[in-house]
Amino acid sequence: MSDKLTADRFAYESNLAAAGSYRAHRSAFWPPSRSYALACLDLADTTPALGDGFPAALAALKTAVEAEWQRVKELGIPARRRFNEPESVAEAMREVAKHLPGEDDRRAAELRAHAVQEGYDDAILQELATLQEEFTVVAGQISTWYGKDVRGLPTAFGCRADETRQRLVTEALAAPDEVAARLGRLHADLRVGELPAFGAAELFFMAGEGNLHPKHIAYFLPEDEGVKYSPFKKTYYFANTHHALLESVSVPLAEQHLRLDARFDPAAPRCAAIPTLGVLSHELGHFVHRPATDFKELNAADRWASVVLQEVAADVFGILILADVWAPRLGIDPADCVAYYLAECLRYVDRGLGRFPDSDGMFLQLSYLTQLGALEPVDENGPRLAGETETVLAGLRSLARVLADSLLASDAQRSVRLHQRYGPTTAAPLSSLVEILRQEPLKSIEYTQEHLHATGTSAS
Repeated sequence: MSDKLTADRFAYESNLAAAGSYRAHRSAFWPPSRSYALACLDLADTTPALGDGFPAALAALKTAVEAEWQRVKELGIPARRRFNEPESVAEAMREVAKHLPGEDDRRAAELRAHAVQEGYDDAILQELATLQEEFTVVAGQISTWYGKDVRGLPTAFGCRADETRQRLVTEALAAPDEVAARLGRLHADLRVGELPAFGAAELFFMAGEGNLHPKHIAYFLPEDEGVKYSPFKKTYYFANTHHALLESVSVPLAEQHLRLDARFDPAAPRCAAIPTLGVLSHELGHFVHRPATDFKELNAADRWASVVLQEVAADVFGILILADVWAPRLGIDPADCVAYYLAECLRYVDRGLGRFPDSDGMFLQLSYLTQLGALEPVDENGPRLAGETETVLAGLRSLARVLADSLLASDAQRSVRLHQRYGPTTAAPLSSLVEILRQEPLKSIEYTQEHLHATGTSAS
């Protein structure tokens, strides 16, 4: 077995040195590991009943996208086209569109089929932004994990709008002045920008790179398709994927490694809204800034640290928006929000260090909270992080102010020092936790799609 396949996922320096160099990687499992522990999510449970031709059309799209995935591995991405052979994917998209019940659904799929062949233009993006889709089908060179490859790889997905969760999104965003006021109390110079459209959905189809491991819980389009700086943006959040990861990865890790004054239970009615609001608040956290915020100098000094710290800022401002602003108004216990946040920190850290900026960012947050004393490492049948809600929130408010005066102040030197002091280069505060995680297999979920009438060529 090659060294790459036996690499220690927590060997930060060597992993970071190889980050972004995995375009030729063909295994379904990334990062490379000796073993994986899988839980299954059956997408048949959320696939709409749109006639026998619909699953057959999805199967044909899966076959076309995964054939293109293989071509990219052999030929690379063409300089002037999204796919090497876009016609088969575009035709499969048009066939799927025929089975969609709504006029807006069909029109959106047809526009995306055109974009597969010719690329996006402003007219397509503007029209897509006006359509009210119930069923969304997307295919393209969609971003994969930044530490795997900085470009996109062939992916297709289908999701259906979740009206209940979407109402929750609307309710949370109904009072933007509350968020602005809370940020102003953290730091007088903080502002929050306008959040792009956010679509809460349930995934019913996945093919290509997105069907490999680990799984994404959201895509940000069209940016994740390589269209930068478009004014027409939307996040597609897959609530069922997220729930499966919480249930099979985050919560078991929290049970083993946290001792808090609350327990996050994704099956409990009191916690039902938290995952959606947690992802929504994270997205809003990306738009917290100061008037002079600019990442160019930090990008030039240390691009990886820049991406890590931007994820840290989204996490920190996001959980504070959730726990301090939305939770009291929506009747949610902030302790459950903090328990959710720390469980997710463990899930991301468990993926390893030096491979995922968001995982390194979660490590940095746990390290900061531990070094500050907001979390205390204890040994109770193994290493645990012990803490109380108000103390953890106080620690997060402290980190928010530090980020406001370093990252969001466009101070590259202070930002790099922050990353060096609390990031994975200083593993000592969490070394016992990392050592235990190292001994366990990587964890992921597998999409079961046996309901499709035909099986496409595997991308693994």
